[in-house]
Amino acid sequence: MQNLKQVTLARTVAAAALFLPVFGTALAADTPYTSTGWVTGVPVLPIACTNADNQVLLRANAHTVRVTSSDPRLTGRRTVFANGAYQPDGSALIYGTAYQEVGAFDPANNFTPTAGLWEISYRGVMQTNFSLQLTFDGCGIGGSIDGLRIQETMTRAVASGPIDPAIPYLYTGTIGLQPDDPGVVLDNFDTLPLQGWTAVGPGQEALLPAGGQLIVRGYWPGVATTRIEDTYAWGQLNKTWSLAQQQTIEWRVDLVGMNEQADMAGLANGNTTANTCYLFYKWRDFVGIGKWVGNRVALLAFESAAVKNTNVVLVFALTRADPNVVLTGRLLDKDNPDTVLHKISVVDSPAADSTLTTEQVAALSGMWLTIGPDLNGVPYKSGNVLYLQSWQYNDGTRPAAEVAYDNLEQRVLVGTAEIEPVIGIEQAVRLTWMATYGVTYAVECAPTPQGPWSLLSLPIADGEIPGMKQVAVPHKQAMQFYRLVQAP
Repeated sequence: MQNLKQVTLARTVAAAALFLPVFGTALAADTPYTSTGWVTGVPVLPIACTNADNQVLLRANAHTVRVTSSDPRLTGRRTVFANGAYQPDGSALIYGTAYQEVGAFDPANNFTPTAGLWEISYRGVMQTNFSLQLTFDGCGIGGSIDGLRIQETMTRAVASGPIDPAIPYLYTGTIGLQPDDPGVVLDNFDTLPLQGWTAVGPGQEALLPAGGQLIVRGYWPGVATTRIEDTYAWGQLNKTWSLAQQQTIEWRVDLVGMNEQADMAGLANGNTTANTCYLFYKWRDFVGIGKWVGNRVALLAFESAAVKNTNVVLVFALTRADPNVVLTGRLLDKDNPDTVLHKISVVDSPAADSTLTTEQVAALSGMWLTIGPDLNGVPYKSGNVLYLQSWQYNDGTRPAAEVAYDNLEQRVLVGTAEIEPVIGIEQAVRLTWMATYGVTYAVECAPTPQGPWSLLSLPIADGEIPGMKQVAVPHKQAMQFYRLVQAP
């Protein structure tokens, strides 16, 4: 017996793998460690000099230290650059910088770097008996230590001189995450002329500073919008940024308002060398997150948002959680900054992620826009520009669109933002049929009624109604045919 049915799969707007970062949460405690260091070489001897106050100064010393630690992230080769200033009592103020390559030594004392570099600064005191008490502060770059911080103290017992290979350095410290950056104002637009800003876009773009604000203006006469890329104007600011593992970079800007010809404001970050960009859009009644892929915008997320278009703060954050980057956009009430008016979030993975289609965007908004697909590739983790956007859905006759901004800021937050459990929303069709006593059916599928037919290797379960069977089939193509065949 065969039961042949045609099933047409309706398209629905799906937010695949939805993540909701929550910022400002408590971070894991720092990890303590102990280390021991032995001087292995002095490539540059110190230079002694006397200043006008007859103070003896030591400069330009460099020496190498072999460090072994209870934490393998602190085992490696440290190169120390030391300066000193002798005090009237014979002690000396010691300060300088160091860098430590993480790695391993073989039995012949040959060193192999393996996992990143610590950049360190330090200061302290050397007593008259050459004992040392120093404090160190360092940040990790690259490998497994990227974005981490060390704080340590170092002591050395009585020694024969400023450098004594026979007496070890004893380190005690903690390794943890970098502290939160309290934020920096990149531009409040109070100072003229503008520094580092450029107008960018395919039409007639202009940046108009006015009253301590920046107006991004775009005009596209004769251009009908068929793609997001057709009618945009960007205010581009040269600003280098890099996202470390377990780190969030957040940009925020005040959306003062849009004139009646502007349909969207936006905050974005990109890399002009690699031609990459992430974008947070605030349409009049929608929000979205886009990704610039091969000179085309791919919409990773798009949803309705009945949020006011004046006196709003746009907040766009990237969180690095290798191999992914979590993209989160928030709209805050400028008058009540603790009030989140809307939040949207999505994950960009190395795979080609789900994106919205032209039909899905049109069904929600009425705008027909050709949307590009995502492609396989590593998520964007660094860049050199920021963008403020004005955009218009144009039939070729509309006047210029203007969007006013103020107070562009950047913040660096430590740690991967706390991520709530993943909600997977997948386009699918559910097949159901009546269970027949003593007979078992399998499901076959084919692209056409003529075949070729193949067995559907998905689990069959009892349906919600007693006496029914069902199977959920992920959406693969616009149309698929299914039939039941009696299993042997």
